[in-house]
Amino acid sequence: MKKTSLFLLLLTFISCNPFNENKVLKYKNELINLVSKFEKYNNGVYDRDEFDEFLIDDIEQLDIDLVVKNGNKKNLNYSGFIEENDSLLIFIKKSNSLFDKEKRIIYDSTKKPRNFGNNEVIGASYKFIQVDERWYYSEIGFD
Repeated sequence: MKKTSLFLLLLTFISCNPFNENKVLKYKNELINLVSKFEKYNNGVYDRDEFDEFLIDDIEQLDIDLVVKNGNKKNLNYSGFIEENDSLLIFIKKSNSLFDKEKRIIYDSTKKPRNFGNNEVIGASYKFIQVDERWYYSEIGFD
């Protein structure tokens, strides 16, 4: 009985993870809710321990480690092929090992989405996929 309960708990945590190119749209409503809550935040990089009580439950439920808000300025401190662009909100799941990739869900908040498209740079261990007009999924590994 304990093994079954543990398995169900583990399955629940795994299934609440939007960090997969095929799951971004499945969690779109939860992510849009989170985007709206970030409107009051300034540009910057936010770690899990910097969120107020209105965000922490959503952040933990979606297994997000970092959030980067670029707002109306480029963020040159956070690298990526398009991630330093303005008007982006980036949800990040850090890699757990050298063999794992950092995963990102990116929201383009401009009035008219820019259509960055898809990109894969094999030598740089980088993949960038447009999943709809405003949402992108990205993976970055180690070179």
